[in-house]
Amino acid sequence: MNIKKHKSKIIIITILALGLILILFSSFKGKNEVALKKEEFSCEDYTKMLEEKLENFILNIEGIKNVNVIITLDTSGGEIYTKNSSSLNFSSITNNTSPVYVGEIYPSVRGVAIACTNGSSDETKNKITKLVSAYLGISSNRIEIVSFG
Repeated sequence: MNIKKHKSKIIIITILALGLILILFSSFKGKNEVALKKEEFSCEDYTKMLEEKLENFILNIEGIKNVNVIITLDTSGGEIYTKNSSSLNFSSITNNTSPVYVGEIYPSVRGVAIACTNGSSDETKNKITKLVSAYLGISSNRIEIVSFG
C-alpha cells in the first residue's frame, strides 16, 4: 500500500471527521446553555421564597414565636438582552445580529406586611423594620408591622 497515494484521502477524511465533531460539540453546548440559562420561576414563586426567608429569620428575634409575612411586588421583573454584544466582550462568541442574554432583573418589592407575636412593641418593630429594610433594600415606610390579636 502506497501512503503517498492515499494521503489526500486521509487528510480529507480527517478534516471531515473534525468538522463533524465540532458541529456536534457546538450544538450540544448550545442546548445546555439554554437549559441552564432559563429556569421557570414565576413571580409567585419569588414572592413565596422571600416571604418564607423573612418569616424564618424573624422567628429568630427574641420574643417572636409566630409570624406571617406578606410581600407585594411592584414589577414583574424580566430578562435583559442586548444586540451590541461587542460592548460586553461577547463579539468572539456571538454574531451581532441576534440578541444576547445578559441576565435577569428580579421583581422590585412594593411593600411588606408583617403580623407577629409582640408586634406592638416599639423595640420589636424597630428590629424587624431594620432587618426587612436591609434585606429587601426598601425604605422603612414600606414596612408595616402589627401584633397578632
